[in-house]
Amino acid sequence: MKFKDSFRELFTSVLERVGLAWWVKICTTHPPCAYYFGPFATEEEAVAAQPGYLEDLLAEQAEGITWEICQARPQVLTVEDLIVPANGNGQVPRPPEPQLPLG
Repeated sequence: MKFKDSFRELFTSVLERVGLAWWVKICTTHPPCAYYFGPFATEEEAVAAQPGYLEDLLAEQAEGITWEICQARPQVLTVEDLIVPANGNGQVPRPPEPQLPLG
């Protein structure tokens, strides 16, 4: 492994630990899940990777797909059986962001 690759992995790991890494968060209504893909060192890396994740979920016939690029520190990468009621404007609300532990 090249030094540059090793440094990037270390940098991404540090960002992940402090909640500053970038993630692709994809929510589906069927199955009712939220998926986190990452971590990425930059928002641009997450944006570049996002189409492949959407493509995979579409191939699995997931429905009601919404997505966002966000900085987070997910405790789990797949949140299953997510309750996703439609709000007043017919859109599915996003699940709450995971909370960072204090201390």
